[in-house]
This record gives sequence, C-alpha cells and structure tokens, in this order.
Amino acid sequence: MLDPKNFDPGAYVAAVAPAVGLQLSAERQARVAEALALVVKVGAAALTRPVPESAEPAAMFRP
Repeated sequence: MLDPKNFDPGAYVAAVAPAVGLQLSAERQARVAEALALVVKVGAAALTRPVPESAEPAAMFRP
C-alpha cells in the first residue's frame, strides 16, 4: 500500500522515467514530480477503501 506521507515523487520519477524510456530534463522531471505528488495526495483516500470481491470493473469505452 502506498503511504503518501513517506512517498518521494522526485525519487520515483527519477527512477521510473529511464525505465520506461523517458528522457526528462531536470525542469520537466520536477514538474512531473509535482503533478505526481498531487495525484498521490488526492488518490490516497480512495486507496483506503476496501473493494469487495463482487465489484465489477467499469465497461471499457470503445468508440
């Protein structure tokens, strides 16, 4: 489980970007880390909710 209080978005971006083939400048890496920090902060509450076994995934939109 992700602990938003101990999550380091800068370190995460620095480690993951090269692993997925992204070359980010230091400025861009900082901006991505800021956005990721916000996503983690907003999403942390959702991760605390249990998901029952009977939950069905949402249908996939196919235009």
